Amino acid sequence: MRPAFPEPFGGAPEASIRRNIGNDPSYLRPSRLPPRPTRTRRLEFILTGGGLFLLLTVVWSWWAQGGTSRLAPATPVPTPPPAVTVAAMGPPAVPTATPKPPIEFSFTRFESDPAIVTGAPSAGVPNISGEAGIIVDVTQREVLYAKQPHKQMLIASTTKIMTAMVALDHAPIDRVFVVPPEATRIDPDNTVMGLATGEQLSLEELLYGLMLNSGNDAAEAIAYGVGGGGAAGRARFIGWMNEKAATLQLRNTRFANPSGLDDPAHYSSPYDLAVIGTALLGYPDLRTIVRTPRKIIESSKVPGRVHGWFGPVNLNSLLTSYRGAIGLKPGYTEDAGYTLVAAAERDGRTVVSVTLNSRRHFSDCAQLMDFGFRRASQLATSG
Repeated sequence: MRPAFPEPFGGAPEASIRRNIGNDPSYLRPSRLPPRPTRTRRLEFILTGGGLFLLLTVVWSWWAQGGTSRLAPATPVPTPPPAVTVAAMGPPAVPTATPKPPIEFSFTRFESDPAIVTGAPSAGVPNISGEAGIIVDVTQREVLYAKQPHKQMLIASTTKIMTAMVALDHAPIDRVFVVPPEATRIDPDNTVMGLATGEQLSLEELLYGLMLNSGNDAAEAIAYGVGGGGAAGRARFIGWMNEKAATLQLRNTRFANPSGLDDPAHYSSPYDLAVIGTALLGYPDLRTIVRTPRKIIESSKVPGRVHGWFGPVNLNSLLTSYRGAIGLKPGYTEDAGYTLVAAAERDGRTVVSVTLNSRRHFSDCAQLMDFGFRRASQLATSG
């Protein structure tokens, strides 16, 4: 059957159309282009080959001069470091404190007044019961009164001021320590925080137990923990205490333990303790701790922080009885007697007092600070 042609051919009879196109159905395919001259084809071949050669030359030159590295930015993007595990990190880094000038107190104006030096009643000098003592003006760096200021004496738990500072010099306050068995083997007659072997407390919590109720167990836990553990760690910590004493230029001070237990090789002087007390005031965390009347440490069962309940109470009664009291640290042993380093602030002036081998240490320091504020005001008026 022959194909039927549609009307678009102008309605011409089918026979006419067939005669025009014949029996060849090539009208359904596009017609071929006429053949190009040989010269034209040869020219196109030359141009195509030359272009390809030029392109290959450019690519080869680019590759020889560094390839894709030439497209890299001037400053290469660093590759992120691999993740570090806690075990690989080791102890937390502690920022190095900015060096400060040494703490020194001038004796010049104290020694220039014979009435005060000799303790004449007319000078209003405090009659303290302590064998030795001192009152210094921290603001003006002056000695206002002193009694045997450089005598080497047993100092009991005032030692713990240095223990606390050294701890924060070498460990962050939120670092958690496990209480070692050595820290709980404390003579029952000693003052303690009440630690149990294996408890996990932060350095801050241990410092409250150390500075408020004078826990010897807290002192040992800090020394073992911060020092790195074991007897070597404890010895290392005590070495740091003596290094700090040297840094503070203390000439009559040596430490043999972190708590202040009596030892012939463990001593200080009123002047040196005044410097130590002044240094503590430069530690904001410790300044907050020593002026806290009581601290409640709730028990914890959180993994890595398991410990019992503690409620250390500050043994420094001046906090509630002396206006402007900042705190600091009392102490007592049978051989050292009562000892106290106390500080107070009034009208922008800060004083630090010390009494050693006293029978009435709180009364002694209250008298010393009363005299200190009065004397500092007199000196400021007289110029």
